[in-house]
Amino acid sequence: MTQGEALEWAGPSAMRRVWLLGMGAGLLGAVPHALRAYAEDPRDLLLKLALALLPYSVWALLGPLVLAVFQRIPPERPRRVRHLGLLLVAGAGFVQVHVLLLAPVLSALQQWSARGVSFTEGLWRLLLERGATGYFEYLLLLAAWLALRSTRRLRERELAESRLAAQLAEARLQALRAQLDPHFLFNTLNAVAGLVRQQRNPEAVEALAELGHLLRASLEGRGDHEVLLEDELELVRRFLGIEQLRFGGHLEVHLSPGPDTLKARVPALILQPLVENAIKHGIARKTARGQLQVSTARQGNRLLLEVRDDGPGLRAGGAGGTGIGVANTRARIRQLYGEPYGLTLEDLPGGGVLAKVELPFVETKTDMVRGTRG
Repeated sequence: MTQGEALEWAGPSAMRRVWLLGMGAGLLGAVPHALRAYAEDPRDLLLKLALALLPYSVWALLGPLVLAVFQRIPPERPRRVRHLGLLLVAGAGFVQVHVLLLAPVLSALQQWSARGVSFTEGLWRLLLERGATGYFEYLLLLAAWLALRSTRRLRERELAESRLAAQLAEARLQALRAQLDPHFLFNTLNAVAGLVRQQRNPEAVEALAELGHLLRASLEGRGDHEVLLEDELELVRRFLGIEQLRFGGHLEVHLSPGPDTLKARVPALILQPLVENAIKHGIARKTARGQLQVSTARQGNRLLLEVRDDGPGLRAGGAGGTGIGVANTRARIRQLYGEPYGLTLEDLPGGGVLAKVELPFVETKTDMVRGTRG
């Protein structure tokens, strides 16, 4: 309980809540005593119930003050033993206050003076009768408060740890995304620069236009860790358009997305590094015409993304598997989805490399997409 919560407990509305809770608990404890007394003397049931309920009502009235003392002297390190001792001593004082508040009411209800019992004598008897019981009730209240406080602190610590883990994951993702964006940009600029060096000016102008679309799409979704697969495929299509201008007829591209996968959510820039890797380490190492295929499919609750090339393959020193793009992709998948999902690279029987990404299939409804974009 924080200091602000302690002050809230001391307010009038909080005092009513404490009193009502105390009355409810006291009623459960008082009814059996009242019924037992009524069985011995079947008269004045309501009076017997009031007498049995009265001690609990007084504790309910003292509740805010008791809680304030608990808050001021919490039995926690480094002064746990000392504070616990102070609370135990304070309990004796609260029991005396409890008896002092209880005595006038019992004196009136039980008519001490009419029975020839002075107030001082009745107070002393009440202290002897209620002292041990009242102190036990105080210890129960202290134990309940310590249990609630411990539970709350544990919950707050777990919440703080989960927030810290989320912040750490967010920081890692931001770092990975920040690392990937310039990598993507520089490689695209290199493709355009290659066209300029070859004095293929019309293709260079067209590539610059495509680059403008790429930059705009990349900047629009810069803060998003996940995007629609159809948007990711559009980014890949524009990137491959630039590469086809650079390679001329040397590069043949096939995009084969599954129609039921287009609304699935995928990590932003998940395919582009794999496509770039296939071109750089696969297609570019061939003298003949190269083929690159990008396909997507749904298998149950999983989404499969595949990038195939017909280059020399991994064993022949072709497609790299440890570059920034591949390593970054693996790290982002692990950070976002955990161990069951990931990226694998393998040689194909007929030559080339297959890059396969497995992700959880999470589909975004069309109306939700419209609402987000609108």
